[in-house]
Amino acid sequence: MEKREIRERRAEFAVRYGEDGDADLYFAPGRVNLIGEHTDYNGGLVLPLAIAEGTYVLIRAKKSPPARLYSAASGEEAELDPGRIARRGDWADYARGVLAFLSQSRGAPPPFEALYFGDLPLGAGLSSSASLEVVTAVSSASLGYTLDGEEAARAAWRAENEFVGVSCGIMDQYVVALAEVGTVLFLDCGTAAYVHIPFSLKDTAIVIGHTGVYRSLAASAYNRRRRECEEALRTISGRIGGREDLSHVTREELAAARPYLAETAGMRTEHVIEENLRVREAVRCLEGGDPQGLGRLLNLSHASLRDLYQVSSPELDALQEISQARPGVWGCRMTGAGFGGCVIALVNREAVPAYLAKVPGLYGDATGREPFFIVVNAPSGGARRL
Repeated sequence: MEKREIRERRAEFAVRYGEDGDADLYFAPGRVNLIGEHTDYNGGLVLPLAIAEGTYVLIRAKKSPPARLYSAASGEEAELDPGRIARRGDWADYARGVLAFLSQSRGAPPPFEALYFGDLPLGAGLSSSASLEVVTAVSSASLGYTLDGEEAARAAWRAENEFVGVSCGIMDQYVVALAEVGTVLFLDCGTAAYVHIPFSLKDTAIVIGHTGVYRSLAASAYNRRRRECEEALRTISGRIGGREDLSHVTREELAAARPYLAETAGMRTEHVIEENLRVREAVRCLEGGDPQGLGRLLNLSHASLRDLYQVSSPELDALQEISQARPGVWGCRMTGAGFGGCVIALVNREAVPAYLAKVPGLYGDATGREPFFIVVNAPSGGARRL
């Protein structure tokens, strides 16, 4: 975001809340997942990265309640009683949830004023909710809390799962809080262990293409997929012995248990097993500087998400197929929960202008929808004070 826009938001903050002291500025990025889809809540492996677009907050403590929060994106103001934080069913629940969990162990926050704004598309599958949660957690430093990156990520994750009520794995909050410039986060969602892997593919860019179909994680079939995986795990554990999650099931164990599984359960499990293996291979491709090998894995991941996990859509398939066929594209897949949202394409940097010139028209002709694109030349860093 340009400095001019930030100055304008500071002026807006002063008009809305008065000029009684300077507000502190914090930022948390959005994220895109390179590979490892629907593995996070199955205790598996993921490989996300932060993007330059994200959520900003200007925040300042004040003397008397209530706390006041304003979203420039929605034009809506919300309030919060620091002594009794309750869910209200609006956008500010993502912030309320973070502060509710911090207050349980660290005491209630002081009253404050906050203005949220940003350049991250909402509902696009780029973790706008995690970005808002994590920027709230990091900005709590201005309210007297002291958090490291992992503590901020965990508070944000609890807010989404236990306060807002959307069941999600730890991936989004962890990469938003812990990303480092120029790296992807190789994260084991079962143990929360992570390693930063350099994105060392020479002359290669990541292009995020939005289908023009917006999706709501809470209203989608996401929670149903989670239940299907839980049911599959119970059946498999009953046949081969207890397993903590589907990511601890091997190919051989699935083969032994498959006759006892419903067809859908077997498909979901097969995707999880194979996707975890693809993440490990993707790390080797990054370490070996192999964009062609990584692109092949992206294509395989998309096919699995489409056919086995069944979370793609006609628009996602169309944009993936059109992208994959373009010169200089190593591979492409849907990214995020599915049912709309984005694809991610691995593209030779020299081919990016031609890709952006051709793909929107081809996709529009095929679907009647208008896409938009974000080019990532290098992964960005995680949440921080500016």
